[in-house]
Amino acid sequence: MASYTTANYRDGDEQHGLYFLRDELNCENVGVTVLECDPGWEGMEHDHADEDHEEVYLLVEGEATVTVDDEDVELGEGDAVRIPPESDRQIHNGDQESRFVLIGAP
Repeated sequence: MASYTTANYRDGDEQHGLYFLRDELNCENVGVTVLECDPGWEGMEHDHADEDHEEVYLLVEGEATVTVDDEDVELGEGDAVRIPPESDRQIHNGDQESRFVLIGAP
């Protein structure tokens, strides 16, 4: 039996442009999600203080702004931002489609 797991994100559970890979990859300690954003899309403002898990947002395609605790962080392709559990965060997509890889862990 292999010591690794593979998955294509499009084969995972999809909800509103979010492709969840945690179960597909049998992850125990990390969540991995791919987010495909339409032009002008905005995510929900939220934090992860109750779960005590930080997140990293890696923008792999497009341009977007992530608001972290009322501060706008402009991201271009290849840029990443780490967000601590207690910080509010919200994604604001730009004028073109974009794709993020979202990683979260306790």
